[in-house]
Amino acid sequence: MFNLKIHPAVYLLFFLSGLTGKFTPVLLSFCAVLLHEAAHLVTALGFGYHTLCIELFPFGGVARMEASLFNDPVAEAVTAFAGPLESLTVALLLWSFVPFLKLTVLEDFARINLGIGLFNLLPLFPLDGGRILRSLLIRKQGYKRATRLTLRWTRRVIFITGLPLTALVLKKVVPVHLPLLLFFLLLATGEQNHTYAYLAQHTKKKARLDEKGLLLGKVWVVEEKRTIGEVLPFLTGKNYHLFFLVDKHGKILGEVTEDEVVNMINRDNLFNLRIGELRKRSGRRLTQAGGKEDR
Repeated sequence: MFNLKIHPAVYLLFFLSGLTGKFTPVLLSFCAVLLHEAAHLVTALGFGYHTLCIELFPFGGVARMEASLFNDPVAEAVTAFAGPLESLTVALLLWSFVPFLKLTVLEDFARINLGIGLFNLLPLFPLDGGRILRSLLIRKQGYKRATRLTLRWTRRVIFITGLPLTALVLKKVVPVHLPLLLFFLLLATGEQNHTYAYLAQHTKKKARLDEKGLLLGKVWVVEEKRTIGEVLPFLTGKNYHLFFLVDKHGKILGEVTEDEVVNMINRDNLFNLRIGELRKRSGRRLTQAGGKEDR
């Protein structure tokens, strides 16, 4: 089961729609949004991530995911795509029955699902398309920079298209709610807490290790002069990460664990600290060539 939260303004919208005779389209819209968000929920659960709740707002809805999902690029991309895929699939299925059943309500519901599916595929954050775009960028840019690039792109698109859309609304070419939706997207592009996603994912890894006693890992080789901020983008996904430090000649000097990196940013927020210095701060010196590690 999941928690469903409905914003108070939604009840007001239902009341006004009843007065104006638009209750059925509004009800169908919220049903379509609920199905859309439920698709995100089911997909996230398939990857082992829990949805905190589904919230419905006057202009749509959102599935609140645990933060660790956003540090798992593959899981986030697939989870994000599941929503539009569900909406488009429902639209196609309904339209296949419309000629036989000849029910206007089915045609309306199909049209609403089609609109929700296509709109959410726009590569604008925090729409599903924007989350997919960020997930693709994470592999080369890291979580922090990928998020910033996606937010910057979203703001530019909104600013460029805002005035033309407003002009089209005044000419009654496009519906009035379209620029309003872009305005709410702009509000949603506030600064993201990049570090929290790493910490949440790390906590989930530790819980899984305690539960199963085994965890997949990835091993990286990194120069000791690199900073924690440069290493941090590699801590994505469910694997546990181990970094072997090398000098300029490629000689292995020692290792740094994911725990040490995460604990350092959690405690001191030292993104510019060289990873070689991290060993000294943790009370462990680098391994000497051919020798054992000193403690």
